[in-house]
Amino acid sequence: MARYSREFIKRLRLRHRGYIILLVTQIIYILLLPAAKGQPELQSLLNIGLAGVLLSQVVRYTQIKKYNSYFVCLGLISMAMELIWRFSLELNPAIGHWLTPLHLSSWLLFYFIAVIRAIKSLIREPFVTVPVVMAAVDCYLLIGVAGGILLTGVLELHPTAFNAEVLTNGDAYLANTTNKVSHFSPLVMAASFNILTTLGSGIMKSGNTVAQVVSTFITISGQLYVAILIALILGRTRAKN
Repeated sequence: MARYSREFIKRLRLRHRGYIILLVTQIIYILLLPAAKGQPELQSLLNIGLAGVLLSQVVRYTQIKKYNSYFVCLGLISMAMELIWRFSLELNPAIGHWLTPLHLSSWLLFYFIAVIRAIKSLIREPFVTVPVVMAAVDCYLLIGVAGGILLTGVLELHPTAFNAEVLTNGDAYLANTTNKVSHFSPLVMAASFNILTTLGSGIMKSGNTVAQVVSTFITISGQLYVAILIALILGRTRAKN
C-alpha cells in the first residue's frame, strides 16, 4: 500500500473539502437564480462568488501545478470583466454591448480550462471518495454555468435567437425593454441547465440557426464530459490491473 506524507494528506483533505464547498455553492447559486431576476448586481455577485470559491477552495490545493498562477490570473480577469461589463450595460449600453464578446470569451476560457484541469486532477486522485464524486458533479454543473454565460452573451448580441413570448411570459413591458440581459440573464442561466441535461428549453427559437447551434453546443459539451470522464476512469482502472 502506498504511503503518503502528512503534507500530502493535509492537502488532500483541504482539496476534498473544497469539492464539497464548491458543490454547495453551486446549489445555492441555482437556488438564488429566481431572486436575481431583475437584479443584475445579484447575478454578477453570484458569478463572481462562484469563481472565487473555485479559485480559493479547489484550485489552491489542486494537484495540477503547471500554469496554476496563469489560471488564477485568468479567473481574476474574468471576475473583473464581469463587473466592468455589468456596469457598462447599466450606465452605457452601447459600450456594454461591445464589451460582451470580451466578457464572454474570458469566462468561457476560464471555465473550459477549469473543467479540463479538474478532469486531470480527478484521474490523479488516490482514493475514490464521496468528495471525489462530488467533484465530478461540480465539473458537470460548471459546464451548465458556462452555458448560461454563453446564452447571456447571445441574448445581448443576438436577442432574436430567443423566444420573446417565453422570456417575458406575455409581459408587454418586458417585451419592449432594451436592457434584456438585466431582466432575463437568470432565466437563460437556468435554461442552460435544462439544455445541458437534454431536457430542452422553450426560450430558444427552433427556427433560428444561432439558437440551435448554441443549444447543441451546450448539450454536446455535457455529454462529452460524461463520456470522457468515464473513459479516463476506465483507462485508469485497466492500467492498475
